[in-house]
Parts: sequence; C-alpha cells; structure tokens
Amino acid sequence: MNSINTHKPSLISWNLTKKCNLRCPHCYMEAGRKAGYELSTEECLNLIPEMKALGTEMLILTGGEPLMRKDIFDIAQTASSMGMWVVMGTNGVLLNENVAHKMIECGVKGVAISIDSIDPEKHNSFRGGPNSWAYSVNALKVCREVGLQVVVQTTVMESNYQEIDELIDFTRDLGAWSFNLYFMVQTGRGEDMQELSPVQTHEMLSRLVDVQDSYRPMLVRSKCAPQFKQISYEKGLGGLESGGCMAGTEYCRITPEGNVTPCPYMTVVAGNVLEQSFTEIWNTSPVLTELRDPQQLKGRCGACEFKELCGGCRCRSYAHFGDYLQEDPACLYQPTGKELAIEEFVWSEDARARLERIPIKFIRNKVQKGVETFAQRKGVHLITAEVLEAGLQGSGRTEMFEKMPGFVKEKLG
Repeated sequence: MNSINTHKPSLISWNLTKKCNLRCPHCYMEAGRKAGYELSTEECLNLIPEMKALGTEMLILTGGEPLMRKDIFDIAQTASSMGMWVVMGTNGVLLNENVAHKMIECGVKGVAISIDSIDPEKHNSFRGGPNSWAYSVNALKVCREVGLQVVVQTTVMESNYQEIDELIDFTRDLGAWSFNLYFMVQTGRGEDMQELSPVQTHEMLSRLVDVQDSYRPMLVRSKCAPQFKQISYEKGLGGLESGGCMAGTEYCRITPEGNVTPCPYMTVVAGNVLEQSFTEIWNTSPVLTELRDPQQLKGRCGACEFKELCGGCRCRSYAHFGDYLQEDPACLYQPTGKELAIEEFVWSEDARARLERIPIKFIRNKVQKGVETFAQRKGVHLITAEVLEAGLQGSGRTEMFEKMPGFVKEKLG
C-alpha cells in the first residue's frame, strides 16, 4: 500500500519535554524529570518546516508541562508563522495573564487544560499537586478573558464516572470551546490502573451522544473511544464528524527524544527524527503503513462495517494484546457483515459556503464526511444548511473561529 502523498500528518501532538510540576498517576509520559536528552531549540525549529511541507495544519505543543521549556514561545511562534493552528496542552499551574498574552502574541489559538473533577480535593489528589484544581480553573478563566479558546480534558474513571454530567455543565458555564472525555489507556504510569469496563464505556459514550446537542456550540467529544461514531450512527444523531481513530493516518506524536509514534498512547516507534527525516518516517515507516490499511484490522474491528468510520482504538488494542491491529477490547458492538452504503450527495450553495468557512482543511473534510454519513442515515441526499445544522455537533463554531485572536483564514487555506 503506497502511503506517500495519500496520508498527511494533519495533526501532530508534540511532547516537547518530560519535565512536569505535577505527578499524575495515569500519565502516559511518566512525566516529572526532564528526559536524558530532549530535542534542542534548533532541532525543534528545523522540524517545523518539514511538518508544514507534509501538510500539518494543527500542532499540539504539550509535555510534560510545555511551559517549563524556555523556548516554548519561539517554537509556537515559528509554527504559527507558517500557518499552523497551534494549541498548547498545559496543566494550567504556570498559566497566568502574562503567559496568556504571550501565547496570543506568538500565535497560539487555543489551550487544552485538564480538569478531572468538580471536587477540588479529588482533582488535586488525582493530579498529584496541591491547589492544582484552582490553578486549572483560574487558567481557564484567564484564557477566556483574553480571547483564547479552551479545550477542557477529563479522564473518566470509576472515581469520577458519576459526576461527568456535572463536569460538562461546569465546563460549559466557564465558556469552554470543547469538552474532551478521555477513556484511559493502560500505558505509562497508568499501566496498572483500572480502565472502565466495556459496558461502562458503552453507557458513558451513549450518554455523551444523547447530550451533545444540549451544549452547542461547545463540542462534547470522546477520545480513545472512537466507537462514539457507531453509537451516534445507530441512534441517528449528529456528532459523526468527531471521533474515529487517526493514529498513523492523519495523526502522530513526537516525543521529547525525537521518537515518532502513531499516537501519544502507543509506545511503538515508527522512527526517530535524529536518525531519519520526519518526511521519510511519515512516508515509509512499516508501522504507519500498516495502520493506514483498514483491511489489515483483525477480529471484530476487521469484520466491522464501521471500520473506516471508527477503526477502534489502536492504542488500546496494543496495550491489551501487544498488537495494534487487533480488535478494540472496549467496544461491545457485534458487526453485522453488511457494509454501509456509499452514496452521492448534493450540497446546497449555502451549506457548502458554511462548510468552507471552517479554516482547517482536515477538520473540514471530517465534517463533510460526518454530515454526509448523518444524511445517509436519515435517507437525505440534498444537504442543506438545515441538514448541516442538525448533523454537525457544535454548530455555530464557524462564527466562533472568526472571533478568535489573530484569526487569518487565508493562512490555513
């Protein structure tokens, strides 16, 4: 299977350092102390033009704690100046008004902040740092006050399973751009932690599908549980533009040491940017090539009619079976063996115009595919603005994009 020029690293998660001021027990990076060797400023800056040439549109700068790197704003500035949509993932402890303004100055469009409970003590205990809840909530407020969009990230477990609805409400009331619910993968420090059972996972995803429309234009999304799409499809509801495993197809991770992996939650190394060019790794790695062929999926995922829409979580398969092509053990769905129909759709002029206002191409493509799948489920062949509105979870976001600081649509083309 020839992957060259057919797959782009549209989204990259870049773990810039292992250094962190918190000690989260589930951390896939096992962050704390700086790694023995971490890419230098020069090595980081030299990678960015290569990412751009390959088609990277969105870059997540994270850690560890990325704000503990002195060159973080130089890296962000370089990426944003090349037209990338830069998001910074932080625990919020170091994020004050001065830092938020620096982010805007260097072109950061959004910030991802972790909040795992509405109970400060529970959050502080889970995140391994005193007052971390207060810092995270304050960071969210500061970002919103200066115009930065905030993605709230929550890891769901037994300890907070019953408070997710309240946490989504809390997030919406604080003005978050998105609420991302992560389903833990047993890797890093979380290797011995208990995941939700498949039944609990299904129940939680079903709840997310049911409530998503209530929070528009804020997105309510699942992470590391792409069967959200299959559940949404069966219920005949929107949100089909979200989810779907992108590991190695449109997405990868770069570690502080320069290793390229399909996803932050997978330790399989596709190559190292100090030994090969990122371009060579992305285009020729056998690991990435295998992940790009849904026909190689095994078990229920391989037989599933939703394998191209969902694909199962490749990282969870690897964590459980040591095989990233195996079926996703967290999914309860039993394939029917009947393939989803492929149909042609006509977009009305106003619906197409609204779609084109989404500035990030790979997200625009996902929205188009998701809305068309929604229309197919409804037996509709003409996609109007009304169909787009019904099928797009988080409608109204095209207007929100244009209110963001430093918004220049032409940069993202």
